[in-house]
Amino acid sequence: MTTEFKVIQPTTTVFCHERGEGWTLTGITDINEKTSVMFSGTRYTVEAREVVEVLLPNQIARAEQETK
Repeated sequence: MTTEFKVIQPTTTVFCHERGEGWTLTGITDINEKTSVMFSGTRYTVEAREVVEVLLPNQIARAEQETK
């Protein structure tokens, strides 16, 4: 994946297979930063790269499955 991407806004919904649905608490402006994500009332600090490359695509795929 390229390191160029649009800014990811706070409250963007993401999905983790282990933790379930969550949302970003802070925006992401750089792939190399850390960000906060809330899952089931617990705040986690994760790499922005994980959000961009794993959690966000998981949510997109999940949403596509729900519309089928």
